Amino acid sequence: MIASFTRFSRLRRWGYTLLVIVGVLRIPAQAHFRLYAPLCDFRMAWDNSRLSLTKVPHFVLFGVFFLITAWQFDRLDRRSLSWSLVTTLALGILVELEEGATRTGNCRLADLLPDLGGALIAMAFLVPLILLRNRAADRIPPG
Repeated sequence: MIASFTRFSRLRRWGYTLLVIVGVLRIPAQAHFRLYAPLCDFRMAWDNSRLSLTKVPHFVLFGVFFLITAWQFDRLDRRSLSWSLVTTLALGILVELEEGATRTGNCRLADLLPDLGGALIAMAFLVPLILLRNRAADRIPPG
């Protein structure tokens, strides 16, 4: 049992690593790795924020990425959820910089809002499940 669990954990981590590498290199590969100095808009104006919050694919993809990142931890607790949130936000920043460097999209600080929103929505679904699991584990008598 332990050997198969270890093999599953190893495959899970390799799959996650491959997902991150493909996710990071996808945008530069579309631009044939022609990179320029990123021109980013760092204003958090209402118009930029409102436009960014209409990006449903960002909510979905970064929510799924948050869940996959949280799945990499052996225990789901406050620390693992925090690291998953930081990792998701770091990927969002990297994607925005890539869009600016390849000129394939808009590099805006406000575009991090749907990334963070997707991660927070995924966390809102995950936290009650963790609480229910912990409550059920507390009811099991020891021994």
